[in-house]
Formats: sequence, C-alpha cells, structure tokens
Amino acid sequence: MSLPLRDNRRCFVCGEANPIGLRLSFRREGGLAVAELVLADVYQGFFGMAHGGVAGALLDEAMWYALESAGFLGLTAEMNVRYLRPVPVGERLELEGRAGEIRGRLAEAGAELRTVAGVVARASGKFMRWSGEVVREV
Repeated sequence: MSLPLRDNRRCFVCGEANPIGLRLSFRREGGLAVAELVLADVYQGFFGMAHGGVAGALLDEAMWYALESAGFLGLTAEMNVRYLRPVPVGERLELEGRAGEIRGRLAEAGAELRTVAGVVARASGKFMRWSGEVVREV
C-alpha cells in the first residue's frame, strides 16, 4: 500500500499558498503546458542570473503539467537539463513543456525555457505513473 500524494498548495513552483514560491500558473491542453514569468532577483545565483536549481525546478514543473494535461499523473524518475545560456532574472521568460511517449507506467516529456532572444535551457525527463490516491487539500 502506498501513501497518498497530498497537494496542500505549497509547491515551490505552482503553489498559491507558498509565500516564498513562484506561484506559477500554466495554460495547458492536450500534452502542452505554457507559462510566462519574470524571476525576481531573490532567485539568483550569480548577479543577474537565476540559480540553476530554480531553472531546473521550472523545467521539471513544465514537464509535469504537460503530462498531466495528457492524462498522466506521475513523479519525476529522471531528468536531464542542458543550460545553453544564463537564465536571467528580471526579464520575461516563457516556459513550455511537452508530453512525449506514454507507455504504461512510464512517460517521457521535454521542456524549454526561453527569453525573447531564444532558448536558454531545455530538459528531458522520464516520469513514473502514480498509482496511489491523490488528496487535494483546500
């Protein structure tokens, strides 16, 4: 027996109840998830650049929402991130996740983080289906 997944709206990336989170909202449909954001400098690593872990969290979340929009609820099993350029703070960013192949308990997805100048980071991931209960707390 597995423990339930509990959503208490405090996710660092999307939780509206997390006072220090990003509170990101995705437009999603049919395996695609898109969000726009501007990272504040509290999320920086070096001056003017987002911390790589924050960028990685954004990409992971975009892939999760893309899979969720395709009907797959799972947890990240593996993720690979390629940083092409520094991810800026204080500039408009577009985040896009795309669901890939879904095979039984496993699914693949990809995501990109872009500025107006182009892609700054991309990721690919594998996700394992969650077969237990999901509890969404109010």
